[in-house]
Amino acid sequence: MNLKKTYSVLFVCLGNICRSPLAEVMLKSDLRKAGIKKVNVSSAGTGAFEGGRASSGSAITAKRMGLTLARFRSKPLTQTRVRRADLILTMTDSQKREIQARWPEDSDKVFTLSEYSGTGEGDVRDPVGGPLSAYYRCGDRLLAEIKRLIPRLSKAVRPKR
Repeated sequence: MNLKKTYSVLFVCLGNICRSPLAEVMLKSDLRKAGIKKVNVSSAGTGAFEGGRASSGSAITAKRMGLTLARFRSKPLTQTRVRRADLILTMTDSQKREIQARWPEDSDKVFTLSEYSGTGEGDVRDPVGGPLSAYYRCGDRLLAEIKRLIPRLSKAVRPKR
């Protein structure tokens, strides 16, 4: 029997300023819309610094989708964050392998986003340094992947009867 009160999803990218913050606010919004409670959604970066703002391209992309990254601050991936997460979703296969190598005891809960969503579309490309259109493409891709997560997360969160 799972006595945890919440289910924890952690998105991971490299700098935690572009892809994973977008994924975080998108999933939070979609969970709210679906009426799914007791899910904690956060993000971190394998090479992130503490306290950085989301990139302007990601902030504009979020705003375009009716979301905000104004209060977002980057966080480095730590052992504590890995241990607390029930599900870790990475943007690339190399990030997945890095986490599994650093924390092998937690490797069974680490997936790429496209692997877990079932699209199998591979890595979510990093738009950092690219034109705004690259951020828009990234946001659209993340949105499509995250829409597919909701039914699966709904099953994971609701207790079996």
